[in-house]
Amino acid sequence: MELRVRHIARNVLFNWFAAAANMAVGFFLAPFILHHLGPVGYGVWLLAISAVAYIGLLDLGIQDSVLRFVSKGHTQKDHTSASEAISAALWIRLQISVLALLLSVGLSAVFPLIFKIPAALASDARKAILLIGLTTAINLSVGVFSGVVSALNRYDLQTYVSLTQTTVRVVGVVAVLLTGHGIVAIAVSELVAALVGNTIRVWVSKRLYPELTVQLKKPRKETLKQIWTYSSYAFLTMISIQLVYQSDNLVVGAFVSAAAVSFYGIANSLCMYAGRIVDTMGFTFIPVASTYEAAGNSASLLMLYKNGTRAMLMVVLPILITLIVRGPSFIGLWMGPQYAHQSGIVLIILCIPLLFSFANRTAGAIAFGIEKHKMSAIWAIGEGVANLTLSLILVHWYGIYGVAIGTLVPSLVVHLVFWPRYISHLVGLSYSDVVWKVWAPIFLSSIPFAIATYAVGVLFPAHNLGVFILQVIGTLPVFLITIGLAFRAYVRSQILPRIRSFFFAEARI
Repeated sequence: MELRVRHIARNVLFNWFAAAANMAVGFFLAPFILHHLGPVGYGVWLLAISAVAYIGLLDLGIQDSVLRFVSKGHTQKDHTSASEAISAALWIRLQISVLALLLSVGLSAVFPLIFKIPAALASDARKAILLIGLTTAINLSVGVFSGVVSALNRYDLQTYVSLTQTTVRVVGVVAVLLTGHGIVAIAVSELVAALVGNTIRVWVSKRLYPELTVQLKKPRKETLKQIWTYSSYAFLTMISIQLVYQSDNLVVGAFVSAAAVSFYGIANSLCMYAGRIVDTMGFTFIPVASTYEAAGNSASLLMLYKNGTRAMLMVVLPILITLIVRGPSFIGLWMGPQYAHQSGIVLIILCIPLLFSFANRTAGAIAFGIEKHKMSAIWAIGEGVANLTLSLILVHWYGIYGVAIGTLVPSLVVHLVFWPRYISHLVGLSYSDVVWKVWAPIFLSSIPFAIATYAVGVLFPAHNLGVFILQVIGTLPVFLITIGLAFRAYVRSQILPRIRSFFFAEARI
C-alpha cells in the first residue's frame, strides 16, 4: 500500500522537530558544560564519549535490520516474520551487551595510558568510561524496540519519547554542574536519561504492535542468516561513521592534547548537529522506501529520491553556508573569542564535504530500505579507513587542521564520484540528471544567499549571539525567494493552491 505524501511529510516534520530540539539543547548545553569543566575537562569528556562510541559498533547493524524487517512484515501482514526478527535481534543484543560491559572495563583501565589525560582527571575518566559503557549496553539491548516504533512510521511518538529523554538528561546535567560535580556526575545523568527513554519505548512498541511476540530463545538459522545478510553491510557503514566522526577526536587526543580536543570538538559538534537534521529526515525515508519496494512501486521510489534530496538540501544548505561563511565569528560569540580562530578554520574544512554528503543522504536511506546498501557500505568503510590514515599522517604536520583535511578529502571523492553514479542502480536516474536536475537547481539558488550572508557579516559584524541569529533570519528570505523562482512551476501548481485552500477553509470556519 502506497504511503501518502502528506503522511511522509508529517513524519519528516516530527523528526525535524526532534532534531531541532536536540540541536537547541546541544547548542545551549555545550558552552555551559565547557565553561564549568574548562577546556581540559571538556576535552576529556569528549574523548571518553568518542572512545566508548566504538563499543556501540557491537550493534553490528542489527538496529537497521529491525527497521527493515518489522516494517516489511507489518506491511505484508506477516507478523510471524516480524516477531522472529525482533526476537532474534533482542537475543543477539543481550549477549552483545554483556560483551560491551566487559570491554568498557578494559577501556577504563587503559584510557589514561593511551591519551594525554592529566593525572588529576584519570580516576574520574575511568569512572565516566564505565558509566558510559553501561549506558551503551542498555541502549544495545532494549534499544531494539526503538526500531519497532520507527518501523511503524510513528515518528510522532518517537519524538515525544526523545523529548522526554532529553528533558531528563538536561535537567540532570545542569543540576550536577551547578552543584560543582564533574564528568562522573554527567555520565550518571546520561545513564538515568537512557533508562527512562528506553523504558518508555518498550511500553510504546508493545501498545503499537500487539501482534508482535518477543521470545528470548535461540533464533532459527534462517532468521539469523536473513538478519546478518542485511546487517553486515549496515555494520560496515556504522564502522565508517565512527571512523569519520569519532576517530578525529581520538587522533587529536592521542597526538596533540586533551585541550586541543575541545577546539576540534566544538567545530565537529556543529557539523554533527547539522547531520542530525539530515539523519532524522533520512531515517524517515527508510521504511517508506521499504514499503514502496515491497509494493513494487518504482515510480514512487524515484519521486522519493528527487523530492527527498531537494527537501534535504533546502533545509541544510542555509545552515552549512552560514557555518562556512561566518563560522569563526559564530563560534567566537557562542563559545568564546579564544575558540574562534582555530575552531572556525576546522569548521570551514569539515563543512565543505557535508555539502555533497548531505546531498546523497536520501539515496543512502533508499539503499537501506530496499536492501541495496552493499556497495555504499564498501565505499563508506573505504572512506573511513582513508580518513583515519590521512588524519594520522597530517596531524604531525598541521595539527588539528590536518585531521580535518584528512576528513575532507575522502568524503569529497566518495560523494562526488561514486555515489551519484550508483543512484542509477537505485532509482534509474543517470549521473548527469542527478547533478544537473536534482542538485544544481538547489546549489545555484543558494549563491545569492551566500553572497548576502558574506555581505552582512562584513558590513554589520555581530557583537552578540542574538544579533547574529537575527541577521541569519533576516537573510534567509533571499534563499527562499531564489528557491521559489527556481521551482516556480511547482509553487504555482502545488504550493499556492494548498495555501489558498487553507485560508479559504479558515474563512468558512
